[in-house]
Amino acid sequence: MKKLSIWFIATLILVLGFTSCEVNEEFDKDPQVEIVVDNKEGSAVYRFEAKTSGVEDARLVWTIDGNVIDGENQNDIINQILDYLFESGTHTICVQLIKGDLVREACVEINVEVDENNPCPDLFFKQERYKEPYTYKFFANFRGIQEIGYGWFVNGELVEDSSADERNYLIYDFKEPGVYEVCIKTETPDCPEGVSYCKEIIVEEPNRACPEIAFEKEMVAGTVNTYVFESIIEGTDNVSEINWFINDARIENSTDSQSGNRVLRYQFESGVYKVCLQVITPDCPEGVKYCKEIRVGGACPELLFESEKDGDKSAYYFYPGAFDGIDDTTLEWFVNGDYVGNSPEFPHNNPFYYEFAGPGRYEVCLMIETPECPNGTSFCKIIEIEGSCPELSFELEQDGGNPAYYFYPGNFTGVEDVSSEWFVDGEYVGSSSGQQNPFYYQFNPGTYEICLAIETPNCPMGVEICKELVVE
Repeated sequence: MKKLSIWFIATLILVLGFTSCEVNEEFDKDPQVEIVVDNKEGSAVYRFEAKTSGVEDARLVWTIDGNVIDGENQNDIINQILDYLFESGTHTICVQLIKGDLVREACVEINVEVDENNPCPDLFFKQERYKEPYTYKFFANFRGIQEIGYGWFVNGELVEDSSADERNYLIYDFKEPGVYEVCIKTETPDCPEGVSYCKEIIVEEPNRACPEIAFEKEMVAGTVNTYVFESIIEGTDNVSEINWFINDARIENSTDSQSGNRVLRYQFESGVYKVCLQVITPDCPEGVKYCKEIRVGGACPELLFESEKDGDKSAYYFYPGAFDGIDDTTLEWFVNGDYVGNSPEFPHNNPFYYEFAGPGRYEVCLMIETPECPNGTSFCKIIEIEGSCPELSFELEQDGGNPAYYFYPGNFTGVEDVSSEWFVDGEYVGSSSGQQNPFYYQFNPGTYEICLAIETPNCPMGVEICKELVVE
């Protein structure tokens, strides 16, 4: 009887032990999520990481001030990390961990205060997959972008420079799947130590199970800027969801019933828009997207300008021709492809003034962009500023009975400061300096054309003189 009691107690302890372990195991698996915040003081760029435990293959949904991060803004999320550029003020960031019917949420509140006295720019960029399989497009976006040049780097190597007046994006083909660090970096006179912003980009194999999609557009007859977009979906008839986006904002989000809701009708204002179609299928749960940039309405004005020389200076006044809205448009000027400034206010009556480096041939271009002309238009002219070229001459002297000659340039202002270039039958054969150092050249018998050419600051296009020489 005593042994039976001992056996019963031992069995009870064992059962309780198993029960206790089972309860602890369930407790340990309870999903948890928290947000870790990373920010440099004074910066409006924040990085949030969702730290999860107790669950795998759960879905994360981020919100900022109650708005779900979706559409093109979904590209700000890489794995469980959200990068975001904020406006100043107080913001609430939340992330939900969703697994079936179970939901866990974590939130943080931040107060964004931008350091206006920081001389270094607050760099930031977004990214999106541009073209299958591995091409991405990166968009730089930060305050002062129109005034600062910067470089794009992939895994520490410079791949493209971007000056202040150039495009603000990089299109890059990664060639193969992998993990890459993409950065923008800049240095300025006020920020000599430089500053950078980087993201880790995970380039994955495309989902071959996703359908091939596209859309066609057609303007609705008898309407003003109203278009119909019809989706084209190839490779499957089993479509779960179709989404339309215009400039990253979701316009229509409906469940496809195999027959309808594949057409979007939308009326635009004049301008340029990015229209995107997203299709989700059971075999492609993350969806596939197709985008086009369309231009709606409007037209570019016809540009022209007149030029007027400022007396004897190497400078000109440039008067742009009038067009509708000229006084509300920024007129940008370029010389030989380099940005040189904007026209002043009321540009039709206030000419743009520019002083050139000296005599020469220059291409001067006027360029504008407007909402009705978003791709820009330009008008160019060639300006030739004449200089003062010296009158050249040269003398030649045979070296005894040898078929060789000394060539002496004639005297002209600045002869001792320029290089005399010598040509025989059109081919460059050497140079000399000054009058006291003649050029020496040995010939074979024959008839030759000997030319002397020089360039000076006041004669940038150069001048030459030639003579015929018979060598016996």
